[in-house]
Amino acid sequence: MLVLGLPTVNAGSATTSPLAGRTRVLYSAPKGERSAAVPPSLMSATRVLIAVPAFNEAATIAGLIGRIRGALPEHDLLVVNDGSRDATQSILAEQGVATARHLCNLGYGRAIQTALLYAARQGYDVLVTVDADGQHHPEQIRDMLDALATNGWDMCLGSRYVAQRGYGGTPFGRRAGMLTFSLLVGLITEQRVWDTTSGLRVLARSTFDPLVRWHFVDFHAETIVYLMRLGYRVGEHPITVAERRHGRSMYSFGSAFKYPLKTLLMVLLGLSHAALVRERRVR
Repeated sequence: MLVLGLPTVNAGSATTSPLAGRTRVLYSAPKGERSAAVPPSLMSATRVLIAVPAFNEAATIAGLIGRIRGALPEHDLLVVNDGSRDATQSILAEQGVATARHLCNLGYGRAIQTALLYAARQGYDVLVTVDADGQHHPEQIRDMLDALATNGWDMCLGSRYVAQRGYGGTPFGRRAGMLTFSLLVGLITEQRVWDTTSGLRVLARSTFDPLVRWHFVDFHAETIVYLMRLGYRVGEHPITVAERRHGRSMYSFGSAFKYPLKTLLMVLLGLSHAALVRERRVR
């Protein structure tokens, strides 16, 4: 295992990543793990990294790794251990999976940015993010990869609601929040996004650089607004999710009150930052 400082991701600019120089990541990689056969797909010639941010997910992580390897054996897998205090790290070592390890818990947004930085410096063309709690079905990722390529999107969101275009069957509080932020994103970007909180995403390399140059908390509505205001193309592809069986959600009872306010603030900040970036481009 090698201790590395997180790099600044540069693309013809001197802007510094918010993570650079502020944390260290322990990277470990398994020996020679690649699959021979690649099923026919629009994305088969593209280097794809599947990243799983994990915090105290010892109950689910081994099973998820097995499912991802079974469904997508031709693609590489990275788990970002965000300072887990349970047996997550020892399970990752047993599984022989490439791991980026935060020395302490930095939060979901930082874990995603670590995956983005890793994907950028290793030359991947596409990054897929999958939640570690086992709710996402890895078997649905291949269709999302094809949707990204076919539609020319920069980000494809795995959407629980785009097919029905509604939130039926969702608890009232969550339904109200989903509707509010879906309408807010639509108002700002002039494009309705039905599932603003999905953790299952496919990101093209074009988004790596802008997403590591600003502070994101949850990578939800604020990320969508930020990218779309910068001119990136975002689409949704229908998915289904399973019920969470182990661990605790990152959203608690208290977050039902704090999350909308926090997200609204981050959306407004993202909107302002995107305007500044566009202004710099003009100059």
